[in-house]
Formats: sequence, C-alpha cells, structure tokens
Amino acid sequence: MRSRSPAGSSRPTSKRTDQLRNPRFIPPPFPHRRRLFVLAAILLPLAGVYVIEAFTAPNPIVRIVLRSVPVLPVAIWTLWFDRARPFEQRPPAFRLSARVVLLVLVMAFAVALLGLGLNWLYDPSRVI
Repeated sequence: MRSRSPAGSSRPTSKRTDQLRNPRFIPPPFPHRRRLFVLAAILLPLAGVYVIEAFTAPNPIVRIVLRSVPVLPVAIWTLWFDRARPFEQRPPAFRLSARVVLLVLVMAFAVALLGLGLNWLYDPSRVI
C-alpha cells in the first residue's frame, strides 16, 4: 500500500526504543507517592487482619460489631454531607431527628444483615 503523503515529506511513525518508558512501572501522577505507598503498606495488612478477625473472632458479639461498623461512616456521610441530603427543606429540628432515625435504621439493617445474618450462616453452633 502506498503512502498518501508527497515524496520526501513523511515522518517516521514509530518512537525510538530508547525513548520508551518501562511499561511495567509508570509512576503515579502525584508528587507524594512515597507517603501513599507507606500508608498503603501499613493499612493493607491492618485491613486484612480486620476482615479476618471479623469472620474468625471467638466472640459472636465482636464478629457482629466488626462486620457492621464499616457501614457507619458511609451512613453518616450520606445523611449529613452528601449533596442530596434527605429532609433538606424541613425545619432544623425535624431534619436532625429524621436523620438520626434514618441513621439508627441503617445501622439496624447493617447489624441484621451483615452481623446476625452472616453470623448465622458462618457459625455452625448458631450461638446468636
């Protein structure tokens, strides 16, 4: 197949090999990557231990609490800080009490599903 450009005006279309970067390691685009790598090196093993403990703790109440606690920050963010907050047009007293009631309901659902439900599935003696 012939090139459509006039003779003598074409440029090479591939890069030279000494200009290529190592494709296995491309550094992140932010300057504080060493701190983030250290933070990840500390938090990832802690998160692994947390998850293992949430399923293998000897006390069923500890297992239920460890499985349900991660829902709390998400529920608080959704009810108080998200742009589409519920009850935003209501008076402040009603808004606060409604958000607290919704937070209690969300946490009760998390305890029922993540705590009691998973505990009942994974606990052969069905302690709780």
